[in-house]
Amino acid sequence: MNVDTGELIRFTSDEEMEILKQSGFIEVLEYLQTAARLKLAGEQSANVSLTIGGKLSKWAAKQRKLARKKNSKAQIKKSRKTMAKASRKHNRHKTG
Repeated sequence: MNVDTGELIRFTSDEEMEILKQSGFIEVLEYLQTAARLKLAGEQSANVSLTIGGKLSKWAAKQRKLARKKNSKAQIKKSRKTMAKASRKHNRHKTG
């Protein structure tokens, strides 16, 4: 499932799963696979509403939130590194 778009796809092989992972899809957890099968209803793909509040949409929201947290921590680390670099540069060129 692509948690950003709500697209749900049935995959048939491990190779296909790897390709889908590279394009932003995440494997649905085991306890949600029944809901995913019901949503697919024998089709190859389906769209999950991200606003309704079902099991799949709540799980997708949690995954998006985790991704945001992960990205924000990386941004904070990057900005701290940049500030430290600027401070070291400033202190080296200070005349006394």
